[in-house]
Amino acid sequence: MKSIKIKFVTKGMVTATEVKDRMGRTLLASDEPLTLQKLKTLKAWGITEINVKSPEEPKEAFKEEVAMTVKAPPEIIKEQETLFKYADRRHPAVAELYDVCLARKVQMRQDEQ
Repeated sequence: MKSIKIKFVTKGMVTATEVKDRMGRTLLASDEPLTLQKLKTLKAWGITEINVKSPEEPKEAFKEEVAMTVKAPPEIIKEQETLFKYADRRHPAVAELYDVCLARKVQMRQDEQ
């Protein structure tokens, strides 16, 4: 059993434990195979990590994401901080949104060059 970020979960993986939302409601039972629709539902509920039985985490995608985060220019980070200054970044969904926005801004900057 390993906890894995939802963005690295793929179709066909099996949950090791129940997946619950922040209020404790069960969204998925344990030993349930994941489908694309179930993954969309988990993301919609703001789930950022789940426990899976045999994760096959795509290490290349993770390395690319870390490299992209590290290479974010200070002006992009400053702009991002300004946009999210009133948001509670401790909330998992907001933290995920922050990361996605930052990655997209960096990607847009690279595409312009």
